Amino acid sequence: MDRLVSAFPIAFDVRRILSDARALAFPRYPGTEGDTRAIEFVEGALRDAGLAVERQEFSYDIRPAFRALRALLVSVAALVGLAGALVERSLAGSALALGIALAAGGVFLVWAPGLERIYRGDGPTRTANVVGRRQVSEPRMTLVLLAHHDSKSQSLSLPFRGGLTLLAILATLSLVGMLAATAVRGGSPFPPWLAPTTSGAAAAALLVLSTLRSGNRSPGGVDNAGSVAIVLELARRLPAEMPDDVEVIFFSPGAEEDHMVGAMRWLDGNLEELQGRPLFAINLDGAGIPGRVVLLERYGWGRLFAPSLSRAARRAARRLGIPVRGVLLPPAMGVDAIPFAHRGVECLTLASGSLGRAVLAVHSARDLAENLDPEALGEVTRLTAAVALEVASLPHDERAGAT
Repeated sequence: MDRLVSAFPIAFDVRRILSDARALAFPRYPGTEGDTRAIEFVEGALRDAGLAVERQEFSYDIRPAFRALRALLVSVAALVGLAGALVERSLAGSALALGIALAAGGVFLVWAPGLERIYRGDGPTRTANVVGRRQVSEPRMTLVLLAHHDSKSQSLSLPFRGGLTLLAILATLSLVGMLAATAVRGGSPFPPWLAPTTSGAAAAALLVLSTLRSGNRSPGGVDNAGSVAIVLELARRLPAEMPDDVEVIFFSPGAEEDHMVGAMRWLDGNLEELQGRPLFAINLDGAGIPGRVVLLERYGWGRLFAPSLSRAARRAARRLGIPVRGVLLPPAMGVDAIPFAHRGVECLTLASGSLGRAVLAVHSARDLAENLDPEALGEVTRLTAAVALEVASLPHDERAGAT
């Protein structure tokens, strides 16, 4: 598929999207030479699109967050292991240890807003957010379209990390069930080895997760060159189609791969300016994986990211004949929509695809631009544009993204 021209009033050039994605598909961990190249590429493309472009540089120190995370994982592993060992000897002690572990782990799993203070100080890593604005004199609303430009490799593959996280959660919940059954029956109905084995599996998974390291080996084709290329294409084509009183911001955060620091910094520095009018954001992350379009609609314990944007996306998808699937963001996974949600701003993330080679390659040296699917890129582009146009014309009572 070279071009998308049917069933939509705007013609998007998929060949150009693929070309931009290939040009960006090189290792670009925050603060590296590749990161600087990516920033310059995005900055030049947004300027060529006729937008008012600003590079917002910042620095940070990710080491305290990594140290805190490792300490948390090790501590929770020790508490879960202790809980399993105490089931037969002290039910109260086991319940206390497990309760502390669940409380501490729950903070980590849902990206609690209070944790953001860890990332606010300056530090040795320097990078930048890139912002292109279609400015209007008196905006009645603001729409932000964003995709992070950095990439990372990890010492644990994405599927392995996800499997370990799932194992830790399921094993810990199984231990909770054993404790509850033991309390109700006045004694354990299970073999004496089961609770220690279950807690040991959870503890081992957490200890392995505590060894996770990030590096600069991933070209980031799927994560996130394809998504950035879509935002650049939208920057070229969408402003002319938007109402004259809608401000559109094309935003490429840095340091998403370091716990979404760039999005936090941009929001903290710009949210006050955007107060007093409706504000919505559409985030692209992982777009271009072969398969249907994905809407990341919930996170944490089921909290909605963007209710009105989700409705708009589903309406637009039906109108365009694009199949979509709504999903919950898995525990311990982060996207740039989370800092927006913490500040009460609706931010819907669009991705694509299902489990396969492209997903398995994320955060590794195998995440190449060749893994991107032109049809999936085109569908995400069309749907994003359709949602943007619909949101720009929403009646006032549906503008739930107002700050």
